[in-house]
Amino acid sequence: MFTIADIRNIAVQIEKNGEETYRKASLASKNPEIAQLLAAMADDERRHGEWLATLTSDKPLTEEQREMEVAGRTLLQDMVKGNPFLLAESELERAESVGEVLTRSKDFEEDTILFYQFIQEFLDDPDAVRQMQSIIAEEHNHLRQLEKMRTP
Repeated sequence: MFTIADIRNIAVQIEKNGEETYRKASLASKNPEIAQLLAAMADDERRHGEWLATLTSDKPLTEEQREMEVAGRTLLQDMVKGNPFLLAESELERAESVGEVLTRSKDFEEDTILFYQFIQEFLDDPDAVRQMQSIIAEEHNHLRQLEKMRTP
C-alpha cells in the first residue's frame, strides 16, 4: 500500500529528474532556440514539482501505515531517482529541431502519466486516488502545453 506521502515523494522525484535532464540538455545544446525551449521546460518541471510537493491528506495514518511509510520512502525514492523515464539528455542534445525536442519531451510526459496511472492501481484510499488523479490531470495539462508549442 502506498501512502499519499509516498506518492508525493515519487512524483516530486520524477519532476526533479525531468527538470535536471531538461536543464543539462539546455546547457549542452548548440542551438539557441532549442536551448531556450529546454530551459523553459526545466522551469515548468520545477514548478510542477513544487505543486506536487504541496499535496497532503487530512486523514491520519495508522501505525502500520507510518511504519510502511518510513520503510518504503527510501526504497521508492531510490527506485525512481535513477530513472529519467526514457528522457535521456543525450537524446535532447542531439535534437536538431524544436519539433524533435517537443516530440521527445512529449514522450517523457506520456511515460510519466503511465507511471502515475500504474501507481494509482495500487491505491486503496479514496483520498489518495483523488490526489493521484489530480497529478495525472496536471501531467495531461503539460502535454497540452507541449502541443500548443508545436502549433504556431
